[in-house]
Amino acid sequence: MVQRSWSRRDLLKSAGAGVVAAGASGGVLAWMDEYIVGAKSGAGVEAAASVSDTEHARIDLREHTGLTLVCGQYSADRGEALHARDDVAFVQRDRRLTYVSTPTTEPASVDAEVLPWGVDRVDADVAHGEGATGEGVDVAVVDGGIDPTHPDLEGNLADPDGDGAHESWVDCSEGDCEYAWADEGGHGTHVAGTIAADGSERVVGVAPSATLHALKVCGGGGQCRTSAIVEAIRYAADRGWDVVNLSLGSPRESPALQQAGKYAREAGVLPVAAAGNRGEPDSVGYPAAYPEYLAVSATTVDDDVAEFSSTGAGVDVAAPGAEVCSSFVDGYRSLDGTSMASPHVAGAAAQVVANGDDAAAAERRLLDSAEDVGKRDAEQGAGLVDVAAALGYDSSDDGTGDGAGCPN
Repeated sequence: MVQRSWSRRDLLKSAGAGVVAAGASGGVLAWMDEYIVGAKSGAGVEAAASVSDTEHARIDLREHTGLTLVCGQYSADRGEALHARDDVAFVQRDRRLTYVSTPTTEPASVDAEVLPWGVDRVDADVAHGEGATGEGVDVAVVDGGIDPTHPDLEGNLADPDGDGAHESWVDCSEGDCEYAWADEGGHGTHVAGTIAADGSERVVGVAPSATLHALKVCGGGGQCRTSAIVEAIRYAADRGWDVVNLSLGSPRESPALQQAGKYAREAGVLPVAAAGNRGEPDSVGYPAAYPEYLAVSATTVDDDVAEFSSTGAGVDVAAPGAEVCSSFVDGYRSLDGTSMASPHVAGAAAQVVANGDDAAAAERRLLDSAEDVGKRDAEQGAGLVDVAAALGYDSSDDGTGDGAGCPN
């Protein structure tokens, strides 16, 4: 967990960086910003902690990166002075990332069980027919929470009352959530359904027996602070979970998120991230653009690259992301976005890990078996993810399930 402490030191003791006054008035705090400091030594940690005039937080990533992150409130001058220290790797703003999804045009409403087109298109239904369901694999959904009562999810949700099974870094906006990590907006529930809806009611996911863990970092409005995302990734890695899905992003670089991805990789966890919805060349967002993350672009039911999808050299693989039907807090809904593409790949990774591969081998297998749909590498990466091919099954199906229909 985040280790919090108060500091009242008066000086920033440097490793050749000079001296900065520490006592700030309430008026000064109004123009200070929240930052994340990547410290390489204990002295760097204490220096960063000493000049934050608000309660600071520490995120220990030393086991796999050698860094401790200090989150606090600093003036621009203090941030620059910290950055000048030899034992500080970076100083960045603790920015807010956002979801990369939008509501789709109202799809055809159906009063029946639906096989979402994306689940079929990645040949997950073929894998299900062979008995491959992702059982025994733990997937962390770093998002806005998961609806604990949704009929297609509750069977695969880790014990809601289990110690450490879920966590939240944001307050419930309504103040009356049954669980702090419960979804208030629907985005996280939609993502979770594509990964592992069990099909007991209306929809099925890519890995319908994987275990879902809600790590709530985004409020109901979809704002997600960098420091919370970093802590959530560490939380999943420290618990030995297998796959982390991040259907969120920002166009701005974030060394803290890159270090979190490195921490996950070194711990044997595969982080999967949405490429972004900027709809332009060379526009893959962060953290997806970092090599530590498996970056996913979005395709349509016709195997075109979705017009909203970010593309560029950072794209690793493509997956269905337009008119994707899945679970939602009030039932079911179709959404567009690379937010919807990423969980197809997270579910596929769960399937391959369940088959015996570790995270690194699972990534290689997914990339090596992806289907070339005739797009440029910058658009599709290795190709469209193919669950059946990754598991060695016949992957010639290429169906699209019930199309864009979604249960009413």
